[in-house]
Amino acid sequence: MTDYLVCRTREFPIQLAISEEEQKQGLMWKLAPQPMAFPSKSSGVRKFWMKNTPAPLDIIFCHSNQIVEIVRGEPLSLDLVGPDAPTDLVVELPAGMARQCQLEVGNFLIIKYSLASLAKLFAEKIRENSGA
Repeated sequence: MTDYLVCRTREFPIQLAISEEEQKQGLMWKLAPQPMAFPSKSSGVRKFWMKNTPAPLDIIFCHSNQIVEIVRGEPLSLDLVGPDAPTDLVVELPAGMARQCQLEVGNFLIIKYSLASLAKLFAEKIRENSGA
């Protein structure tokens, strides 16, 4: 099954980075990145960089599914980007896609999770709570 990102009137497949390892890897080394979402178990200030990411990205920071900030990720940059406000979801899109989708601060993004991804999210939460 596939996970989907719903934004405004568009819906498209998205990769999920759920585990700590997947979140560390992100879209590094991808020449033609596919949209990727980084859901978090809790809210907090999150900053992203583009180390080893050769393609420019639109990086969308959300809190409670509402867009807080949209920034451009510059290829291979070590600069940290992101708001100083708490977020609990970050979505990376190929550069220009946020504009094509007419995304703006204040819009809402929704992830339609597959059953497999929901099971993985719950397993990660249980692992985290058990201290494993």
